[in-house]
Amino acid sequence: MEKRYVIALVLMVAVMFGWSWFYGRNLPEPPETTEQGTEQSRETSPLSPDLSSSSSGETVDTNQSEQVEVPSRSRQPVRQSETVQVETGKYYIIFSVGRFAYAHEWALKGYPDRSGLHESLFNLIPETAQNCLSIHFLNPGLTVDAMDTFWEADKTELILTNQNPQDTLTFSKQIGDNLRVLKKFTFYHDRYYVDLELMFQNLSNQPLISLDTMSDNRNGYKLRWGPGINADLLPHEIKNGNRGRHNPKSEGARVLSSGASKPEKKLDDAQSTNPVLWAGMNNKYFAALMIPDGMLSATYELETLSDNGATAPAAITAPSEAASLIVPGFSLDSNDSRADQFRIYVGPKEYTALKAIEPPGSQAEDLQLADIIDFGFFWYIAWVMLWLLNFFYGIINNYGVAIILLTLLVKVVSYPLTRKGYKSMQAMQKLQPLLTELREKHRDDPQKLNKATMQLYKEHGVNPFGGCIPWIPQIPVFIALFALLGNAVELRGAPFVSWIDDLSAPDVLFTLPFSIPFIGDAFRLLPIVNGFTTWLQQKTSGGMAPTTDNVQAKIMQFMPLLFVFILYNFASGLALYWLCNNIFTIGQQYLPKLWQSDEAEEAIPVKTSSTRKQPQSRKRQSPNAGRKA
Repeated sequence: MEKRYVIALVLMVAVMFGWSWFYGRNLPEPPETTEQGTEQSRETSPLSPDLSSSSSGETVDTNQSEQVEVPSRSRQPVRQSETVQVETGKYYIIFSVGRFAYAHEWALKGYPDRSGLHESLFNLIPETAQNCLSIHFLNPGLTVDAMDTFWEADKTELILTNQNPQDTLTFSKQIGDNLRVLKKFTFYHDRYYVDLELMFQNLSNQPLISLDTMSDNRNGYKLRWGPGINADLLPHEIKNGNRGRHNPKSEGARVLSSGASKPEKKLDDAQSTNPVLWAGMNNKYFAALMIPDGMLSATYELETLSDNGATAPAAITAPSEAASLIVPGFSLDSNDSRADQFRIYVGPKEYTALKAIEPPGSQAEDLQLADIIDFGFFWYIAWVMLWLLNFFYGIINNYGVAIILLTLLVKVVSYPLTRKGYKSMQAMQKLQPLLTELREKHRDDPQKLNKATMQLYKEHGVNPFGGCIPWIPQIPVFIALFALLGNAVELRGAPFVSWIDDLSAPDVLFTLPFSIPFIGDAFRLLPIVNGFTTWLQQKTSGGMAPTTDNVQAKIMQFMPLLFVFILYNFASGLALYWLCNNIFTIGQQYLPKLWQSDEAEEAIPVKTSSTRKQPQSRKRQSPNAGRKA
């Protein structure tokens, strides 16, 4: 029996350390060439803090040796591989013109890059993703013709302010002799979304059928985003190459088709021809979603594109996945034109921001964009908890204190069940002497032991599962809180106190001058305090379970230490919740002592074998005592 528990403990520790060792060694770090290329691209990018001054016509670094003047009001066409920069109150964007006119960088204001590699805003588009908002024709002839020409832009830069809250940027391109395509973006100063209008113009006096489904089943075009989306890595994840917060099932490419109840990564054959409400890419906290006009009857395709091995998989979510909207083919009469409407959302996975977005065009349909937020199986409980968390934040303006108040509220509401569970555990503990006697008496006959044990429970009115049943309703709440605090974008970058400046990242009290295996070089205080409170909770409750034997008790002594390792790289918001939960649980264990009289009345008298034999011996001695008298 003892050997089995020791082996279980050894295996548990070995699996935990082996997992960390394996993934720490086998997930490569981003190569230096990629980082250098990224840094060079950021020198020409408005993502650098110093580039905001370039918007007034000052010089901008395009390489290390020369300065180029960027006019603030230029209307000169931009050709080939040049870029166009856009700045609003919500984001910075760099468009690469060239043959595709795609979004090269898209950085969100208010959300800094947390990797520690450079001080800039978080950019959602990987360096290798060269298809974001690019158009790809399904007609092979048009594809060849499109590669022979370059797009032109009507601006070199666009800056929106409160005085200029809305403006447009148009890319145009002529394909062959008869077709002209325009990509018109409408930007808004205070919104995360962008409106995109794709216009197709027939320049000839003859009908244009090269886009018509009647001429080729593969006609039409794709609007694509990808491959991949940057993963929002933390410094310790970059060092060890292990993304502890990654969920491949809910991240990467996502689509919601019309009539579906939830987003999917890939549609089955029955759904593949259904029109979609939206499609795009997402990571833990951010999403890039393409919303087509419902009149287009756009469908979805999950494409697998190579990232050329230029970036480590840990740095990018779904590095080979690209989401594409497929618009069916159409024909254009002579000198006719057609305009397709899209709405592009690139921003945080925040409920209020997603819920406020309406579909483009004339159709009024619920987009269900908030479904991109995945809180797991108990999502309905997590949404209630999120509302409460934001409610407390609205009062005190601190998400750390809001987590404490939410934890306290959950403990207060669940206290009746918790108290009932404690009382049942205490009753079981009082039966331990009798249970020990029964195990010694029937050690060679398990059937008699089970029968005698159940009879003992019946005599004393004790339910052996009474200590566990009250905890069952609390398990979904705990899981929902765990998912909420680990996935809510509201906690990203949210400070608490002093050294805890980001509740979605592990706390760092100070950095050690050396690295400890499986831990790293960061000294984190919250996991250590959590380990202490876990040990203290065991002491105050008398053990992890009422039937714990000596061997199990020794094993359970290691649990606080294991919790330190488990929580060491958890988000500080989760560690704070666990710490508060331990403290409040310890307080609840002391509450019954305030009502000792109440507990004394409900105490269960337990008689051992020696105490039960005592009255019989007294009855045998009483006649002799009477005769002596």
